[in-house]
Amino acid sequence: MSLTQNRKLQNFTRGTYTALTDDGGTGGAIPLLYKMTTVAGATGSLTITLDRAFSVVDCWAVLTGGAGTTSDTYQLFNDTTAISDAVSIASAGDTDIVRIGEINDAVYQFSAGGTLKVTVTDGGGSDIPSLLVYVLGYANP
Repeated sequence: MSLTQNRKLQNFTRGTYTALTDDGGTGGAIPLLYKMTTVAGATGSLTITLDRAFSVVDCWAVLTGGAGTTSDTYQLFNDTTAISDAVSIASAGDTDIVRIGEINDAVYQFSAGGTLKVTVTDGGGSDIPSLLVYVLGYANP
């Protein structure tokens, strides 16, 4: 029998059903990973409307297609409120990984329908590289 024929696992393998976790839960949680690809060359932002309640536990970016330059940054938001610091990619090279340094504990949790946003800021020269931004977290009740 193939995995797709197993009804118990059918939606689990697609991430449709993920475990919810509360503080002190003993069952753990399945991590969820969102990926956003930014456009090179200019300041901009990308948003995802979340289909479930979600808590952010980490975020990192991989530079693709070039190095960062003076004052280039990326930042993670819960709608319009910053979750992370503005992370400098000025000294990062192509393929480097740059991780956020802090998570705002007042806004790291989203309700279903919330807006997860990443903003990139070009410090000048229209030369910010494209970023693969990964946001790690878990579904919460």
